[in-house]
Amino acid sequence: MSLHTKPSTGGRAPAIDGVRGLAALALLTVHVAMFSGLLGTKAFGEPRPPSNGVGAFFVSGMPSFIGVLFVLPAMYLYLPLAKSIIAGTPLPPQGRGFLRRLLRLLPGYYVMYLIVLLTLNREHIDGLWYVLRPILLLQVFAQDPAKPQLMNGMEITWTVPTMVIWYAALPLIAMAVRRFAMRGTTVEARARRLMLPVPVLIAAGVAWLFVVKGNGWDNRMVFWWPQGFAPTIGIGMALAIKLAVAQVNPGRTPSLLRRAAARPTLFWLAAVAVYLVNCARPFSVIGMDAIYSTSGLLVTYVMVALFGFFAVTPLIAPGGSGGARPIVALLTSRPVVHLGKVGFGIYLWHFAVMHFFFQPGAILGGNSRPIREFYGTVGFWRLELVTLSGAVLIATLSYHLVEQPALRWGEQFLRGWKGPAKERPSRARPALSPVPADGTAAAVTAAQARRDTVRANLVAVESALAAQVPAGAEFTGRTRRRFDAAGADLARLWEIFTAYSSTVDELDGPGDPDALLTGRSVRLGGAPKPLPERHITDNGETVYTLDEAVAEMERLFRKVVDLLAALEAVRAEVPDRLTALTADLGRAGDGADGTLRTELAAAKAQVHRLHLAVGTDPLVYWDGARVDATDVERLAADVADAVGRASGRAAEDQELAG
Repeated sequence: MSLHTKPSTGGRAPAIDGVRGLAALALLTVHVAMFSGLLGTKAFGEPRPPSNGVGAFFVSGMPSFIGVLFVLPAMYLYLPLAKSIIAGTPLPPQGRGFLRRLLRLLPGYYVMYLIVLLTLNREHIDGLWYVLRPILLLQVFAQDPAKPQLMNGMEITWTVPTMVIWYAALPLIAMAVRRFAMRGTTVEARARRLMLPVPVLIAAGVAWLFVVKGNGWDNRMVFWWPQGFAPTIGIGMALAIKLAVAQVNPGRTPSLLRRAAARPTLFWLAAVAVYLVNCARPFSVIGMDAIYSTSGLLVTYVMVALFGFFAVTPLIAPGGSGGARPIVALLTSRPVVHLGKVGFGIYLWHFAVMHFFFQPGAILGGNSRPIREFYGTVGFWRLELVTLSGAVLIATLSYHLVEQPALRWGEQFLRGWKGPAKERPSRARPALSPVPADGTAAAVTAAQARRDTVRANLVAVESALAAQVPAGAEFTGRTRRRFDAAGADLARLWEIFTAYSSTVDELDGPGDPDALLTGRSVRLGGAPKPLPERHITDNGETVYTLDEAVAEMERLFRKVVDLLAALEAVRAEVPDRLTALTADLGRAGDGADGTLRTELAAAKAQVHRLHLAVGTDPLVYWDGARVDATDVERLAADVADAVGRASGRAAEDQELAG
């Protein structure tokens, strides 16, 4: 099971929706447990113990699930950015993607805000700023950080500004690290360099925790501000980088993803272990609604990030084995998948549902009260049933009546939107005979598939070329010259591919795909030719059709592959022959003396020199079409003669001794 399993109607793999659904259910249950009194509290001065110790123990670990809700979006958002950097192509335009992400998040949020403003908060409105603050997504930042307080029914909406900020930040992080990452000469090297922000984000998140505690601020500030989830976002980015390597070069899937695909049960058992650690509340008090020590908060902070890592990794690993059938069956069951599809709405609405249940008179009559004032007035199971059923009902209505229509409208808008200048196609396209309309979609799909195949082969040949350099040494002579030429060819290959891939990307844009498919739409800049060779109209630009670009890439690719084939052929034949000669010389030395021993020593030195040549200049053994082992054959003849003479001398010595 992986992201490549059959998607649900929402576009994600069913198990991805499933784990999101379980996360939404877990967090709803935590909040129900807080206000029903199942979890104990110190919020009212005198500590109140949990109403049920066993239930409180198991609910105490459920905040771990919020890690899933941050790891998954970070991974999805960063994946195309990481993939483009690792593949050596331009970063994808971000304007359209950013608008799509906002349309997934904000319409449902604004509808919910308007309803709770008018039903649960209208008597508290004290000015325009009170109304504008949540609209501008400033409800967390514009208050006293030591005493965070959100509107009635909106207590959970701190996540919305946090996610919007990370939506904007992830592309900026990719842009900041791109130049450094691109200096890597292989896919793996670029991926390692791309990991640089991950430990920085983890360190920033931990530092923020100590800032909050050091200033005596409310514990909620650790999580409510965007930097609080920097470690979890970093884990999502790391998984995106690993998955990007697997997608760009399927033959080099990172070991982490291979292990997760082969043994997903181990990862989920680790997630269960993390959950149980959170249940036990190390350095804190089991069964309480908050964590009261810095060390206890740090443990929970780490557990949230680790739970997201262990729960998500088996779901994204390509080529999963399909193990852990009970877990897969649970995650892909229709009720759980539905919870995941409407999970954002469940998460968004469940506090409002509890308010409506606790104080229905406030909906029309006003005078709403903070939810903490209803602590312990209703039993856990009753409040759980009411909150879950109400939140699922409203979330389902929101999904079908608000969120999905907003996305459909957004797609229609984006199809007609020209976008920022740098995102618009700026190339003049000649009038050409169009591809038949019924074949355009298939041709676009085929072009995209071919582009992905070309990229995978370029990555493979780049890795293979880098692997040819001898460890701790460099090529010399003929091989050095050929290798440098191959490096230049490979650089040109990537240059052409970048322009080619950009054109293929435009096939899904607002322009004419038929003109891109059939016309000279791949443009590469460059310096004009020397004056004696230059045409009067030459500006240094090279223009190809898609097919011509592929043909030129194939020509350059073949030159690099031919070099690799020559190196492989030499290394497959010559070292074995030299090893055999070394063995022959060893046997001949047993019966040699005087002049013959000197000859054998000289032959050994020559074999050693030829061995060195195989390592540093193997193409001295290549004549352009086949292995040229003339020097080895000549030396083999000399060694055979010396061995024969040594054998004859040994036979004479035996006769004399007899």
